[in-house]
Amino acid sequence: MPTTALRTAEANPAVEAHATPAAAVTPPRRPFFRRWMTPALALAGFAALAALLMRLLSGLDLATVAASAVGTPVSLIGISLLFAAVSYAALIGYDAFGLRAATDKAVPLGTVALGSFTSYAIGHTLGFPLVTAGAVRWRIYGGAGLSLSEVAKLTAVAAMTLWVGMAGVLGLSATLEPQALAALDHLPMGFNRGLGIALLAGLAAYLAWSRGSGREIGRGRMQIRVPGGGAALVQIGLGLTDICAAAAALWVLLPADLGIGFPVFAAVFASAILLAVVSHVPAGLGAFEAAILLAFPQAPAAELLSAILVWRLTYTLIPFLFAVALFLAHEVRRSDAKLTRAARRVRRLVLPFVPAALAILTFIGGLVLLTSGALPNDYSRVRALRLLVPLPFAEVSHLVGSTAGVVLLILSRGLMRRLASAWTLSVVVIGAGIVVSLAKGFDWEEGLVLGAVLTLLLTHRSAFYRKAGIFAEPLEPRWLVAVTFILGCTLWLGFTAFQDVDYSHDLWWQFNWHDDASRFLRSSLGAIIIGAALSLYAMIHRHPDARRVEPLKPDALAPALACAERADAHLALLEDKRFLFHPSGEAFLMYAVRGKSWIAMGDPIGKPEHAADLMWQFLEEVDRHAGWPVFYQVSPTHLPLYLDGGLSLVKLGEEAHVDLETFTTEGKAGKDWRAALNRAKRENLEFAIIPAAEVPGHLGELKEVSDAWLAGRGAGEKGFSIGFWSERYLSYFDVAVIRRDGRIVAFANIWYGQPGGEITIDLMRYLPGIPGIMDLLFVSLMQEGKARGYRWFNLGMAPLSGLSEHRLAPSWHKVAAFVARNGERFYGFKGLRAYKEKFGPAWEPRYLASPGGWALPQILLDVSNLISGSPIKSISKGARS
Repeated sequence: MPTTALRTAEANPAVEAHATPAAAVTPPRRPFFRRWMTPALALAGFAALAALLMRLLSGLDLATVAASAVGTPVSLIGISLLFAAVSYAALIGYDAFGLRAATDKAVPLGTVALGSFTSYAIGHTLGFPLVTAGAVRWRIYGGAGLSLSEVAKLTAVAAMTLWVGMAGVLGLSATLEPQALAALDHLPMGFNRGLGIALLAGLAAYLAWSRGSGREIGRGRMQIRVPGGGAALVQIGLGLTDICAAAAALWVLLPADLGIGFPVFAAVFASAILLAVVSHVPAGLGAFEAAILLAFPQAPAAELLSAILVWRLTYTLIPFLFAVALFLAHEVRRSDAKLTRAARRVRRLVLPFVPAALAILTFIGGLVLLTSGALPNDYSRVRALRLLVPLPFAEVSHLVGSTAGVVLLILSRGLMRRLASAWTLSVVVIGAGIVVSLAKGFDWEEGLVLGAVLTLLLTHRSAFYRKAGIFAEPLEPRWLVAVTFILGCTLWLGFTAFQDVDYSHDLWWQFNWHDDASRFLRSSLGAIIIGAALSLYAMIHRHPDARRVEPLKPDALAPALACAERADAHLALLEDKRFLFHPSGEAFLMYAVRGKSWIAMGDPIGKPEHAADLMWQFLEEVDRHAGWPVFYQVSPTHLPLYLDGGLSLVKLGEEAHVDLETFTTEGKAGKDWRAALNRAKRENLEFAIIPAAEVPGHLGELKEVSDAWLAGRGAGEKGFSIGFWSERYLSYFDVAVIRRDGRIVAFANIWYGQPGGEITIDLMRYLPGIPGIMDLLFVSLMQEGKARGYRWFNLGMAPLSGLSEHRLAPSWHKVAAFVARNGERFYGFKGLRAYKEKFGPAWEPRYLASPGGWALPQILLDVSNLISGSPIKSISKGARS
């Protein structure tokens, strides 16, 4: 089957179904003259090109060309490499853009960059891009999951992008500088200008046509969606960037005294590329050189040829060698699974150190920008710069460069903390720094340094995942000292470099290509102002402590609460917490945030088998926000989990549990409790339980008792680990009350645990001046719990109790024991322990699991503020309304 028929069959399955087997196996032979016409024409074209080159290079001393190429300044070679990098970056954009039109499959950006760079670099050098570049592209994109037709579509869109870019460069140059093409095409300037206008009109028509929805070209499997609207502008912009950057990579190598402006050169360059493509010679070798030499007959051929020779090095050979190395590495990774696994292990090993390393490099990048702003420019580079950008742009670039430098010094702190926002800003600022480094004086050396840092940042995006704000914490003194020191050093360096310049107020307002001292003064002042402003803001700014609390959804909590072993899991119904749910919905953690501390209340609630998953979920979430994970009042049951999470344990106290099986008011063991009940009868006190459904009708009476209790203690509401007044919260539970003459004088809401488990109370309030009221409440509730089949009554925790005072005990035990001994009049640590001891409870320790170390004092302060802080009061007010 002929090639045309084969393509038709691929595009139309019906045609393929009706093709005859003979035709499919034995395609008809083409006529003799058609089989030999194409090779003959190619050979004739190559011979004509060789003859033309021989004529152009006759009498040329190749040794002079080589000497001129070897003598090219290193700075110009570096600038040429940077423009080549910009061109190849635009070529990566070709493929990224082509993927949108070719397929809906997601391909990682790293794969796109590898496939694009290697295919173009190898294709540029070896020629025959449909074969060489196509094979490389298929090898890489095929491994990423693209089909052959999708790779072909991608290639077609990339080629379209190249041609629209070529048309844009030729159109603009021929319209603005029609004489530039006259030496090459020997046509009148009017015709060339008309050709340029026609090309621009064609691009405008393409934009207008692509604005319609659903534009497609091709048929069958080779049908391609044409980008429309703004995407078409992006396509043209990529093409223009590629061609202009490639042209600039050669233009900067030309001697400045040739007087060839960039717009003129860009038109000739695009035409030369066109001729090189048509010639089908590998890398356009010979065709490109001939076109350049023909276009500028007045320029010395040796200098033009030496510049092209160096350009072949910077734009073709070096990228080719780099691409071959990348492609071979890619093939080794694909073929050697053991090597791949080893590389991944090394990456996992190195990844924890990446943020610190990149923070240091970013800090160095800021130092490079500040140092560059303090030193005079190389005027040999400025001469070339004057032909590219206007003076105001260079002045602004100088100011922006120093400002970007001081910003990078501060952003490096955020990178050290692995903040995603710091990564994003660093990428933007470093990218801007690369641009202004070139725009203010062709400082390609610092551009390369910043480019290397930017590349490392882009390739290690996953290392920066935390969501906290850059100024979530005050600026530490060491960072402030470091930034101040660097600014001081750059100021000293600048004043030393310009010590021969007499100072005058006019220096601040002088704008000239030679006024480096003026630029230094302005940029230094800008850097100091920006640095001082950011440092001051970072020092005084406080990230809001109170996170938004989602509306409470009891139905979402119900499955886990139904599995909870502890009665105090009902703290989840208090309206001051956030929740982290297990995917099954059968377990959750309740927590709140204060400062950097993410404080979880107690152990995970729900099915025990989900506890480990929830803890790691919580640790990951806290780590993403650069916080401290804190588990408050955890039991011994899950201590191994917290130790596995790298947390330290601090004993907070002990919790009292009364065994209801042995609790009795009978006999000698219960005489004290009988006395309490008898005294209550003499005081006309009666115990009762109000069911939860009836609680709303008694809230007015309960509120009076609560207000009197708070007023008598002279204290405000607490929260988080203990209930506060909330009508909605109280309405969830049965409420135990003590009445005198029918009036409620005390109450407590009841938490019921699992049947046969524990029962306890939370919010207990009573009127002052009534003796024995607490004994009556507790004894009556213990009797009620025993009657309902519960095993334990939880009396709550006695803080700072059960701590060892041995000389070998941890320092925290000694400090806490000292506080307990000497803080009795403020809190009553011993009195609370002694009162609960009357019931003969079993004591169980409670711990704080946290990072520990120097962070522990701040964590304890955060916990204390959370339990007794003003945000609780505002929440309670909202609950009452």
